[in-house]
Amino acid sequence: MSNADDNLQKKIPTSKRSRGVVAGKAMLKIGVVSSTGAVKRAFMSKENKEASKSDTHAQIAKVIIDSLGELKGVSVKIAQQVALGMPFLPQEYLDEISKSFNAIPPINKALIRKIIKQELGDYPQNVFESFESNAFGAASLGQVHRATKEAKALAVKVQYPGIATSIESDLSVINFGLKRFAKGQNVEHLMSEVEERLREEVDYELEAQNTKYYEENLNHELIVVPTVVEHLSTKSVLTSTFLEGKGFEDFLNSNPSQEVRNHYAQLIFDSFFMGLYQLKMVHADPNPGNFIFMADNMLGMIDFGCVKRVDTEFNQSFSKLHVLLMDKASDEEVAQQYADLEMIDQGEMSEMVAFYQSVIKPLDRIYIEIFEGEKYDFKENSDFSKRGFNTIMEVQKKQRHAVHKMNADYIFIDRTLLGYYNMFEKMEATIDTRFAQRLVREGM
Repeated sequence: MSNADDNLQKKIPTSKRSRGVVAGKAMLKIGVVSSTGAVKRAFMSKENKEASKSDTHAQIAKVIIDSLGELKGVSVKIAQQVALGMPFLPQEYLDEISKSFNAIPPINKALIRKIIKQELGDYPQNVFESFESNAFGAASLGQVHRATKEAKALAVKVQYPGIATSIESDLSVINFGLKRFAKGQNVEHLMSEVEERLREEVDYELEAQNTKYYEENLNHELIVVPTVVEHLSTKSVLTSTFLEGKGFEDFLNSNPSQEVRNHYAQLIFDSFFMGLYQLKMVHADPNPGNFIFMADNMLGMIDFGCVKRVDTEFNQSFSKLHVLLMDKASDEEVAQQYADLEMIDQGEMSEMVAFYQSVIKPLDRIYIEIFEGEKYDFKENSDFSKRGFNTIMEVQKKQRHAVHKMNADYIFIDRTLLGYYNMFEKMEATIDTRFAQRLVREGM
């Protein structure tokens, strides 16, 4: 390794201690900003206090994102999932974190060259016919470069160095900060879920397998999945065909018609249930950046690092439960189904129903409201995802001792759906639920 490469490597903190130093500085800055704001507000009117509080939130959010950009990778990925999964955080945090989806500072061009040579055996200009050294997209665990080979347009995703070894330390840093921002609410289940998905996402060989599986099995004439170029892919480099189109924000900014908004939301909605029931695999990262709005009404799906595999037994129990809910079965019938799933202790029916009504039933509404009719209008129900997440948090606050009973797979599916529903709210779309309802009933 040359001295230049060695210096480049050092610019990205990879050890637990070096990453801890970055996080420590951020927490110190947050403390200063928070304290300064509190002192100023002591002498302000109520109206000015609210403005000052908003300004403090914005300053703290910027400190967080700046430090996460310096850490790169895992910390940013966690922040993104938190933004998607916890809308109860102040809007200033959500706004700032959302910018990080495609605004993470790129790593040095020379280091990219070094990684390509290390992984693919030669420098990029020799491996590809053309290779753009400036990244066109900054994925949270790596960055993506355009390239060509044999006249094909390619996307080359290169993983940030040290990512795989930084998960544990970064999770501890974010968990500390998250508890502060979430005002003490229970977030352990979220963090354990994130950790499991992260360990999968840093393995590009696994992502390549997932991508290939979706390409071969998701049979929809309007949905496009990139083709992996296997001989140009490794555990840390993933090369696939490039999908041309608009990202989520550019799509919304193009002022699409209501018909077009509905069309793309429908494709995303249907693809979720096709994955769940036909592929037994869910594209489980509801990041808007994972969809490409292509010409000719085509939808591109990318980034299959975060998937959730499900089995037939899960699908059958998931379906039976939700068919009972769709058919407005009695609380006794629903409670018994939850007991069969070990989410309610078997016992006297009156006790089972009481537990169901106080702990689980509010969560049922998150899922079933969408399916109460043939269509659902997210423009008229623009607060749906926030109501859903607030319900989850309220249930947890009231019944912390019972949350462990919640089947993790069920909670994961509902949370992923809420992430997609949040996208549909921004699209102000109306979706037709009949196809999804049919798949649910057939899954019993």
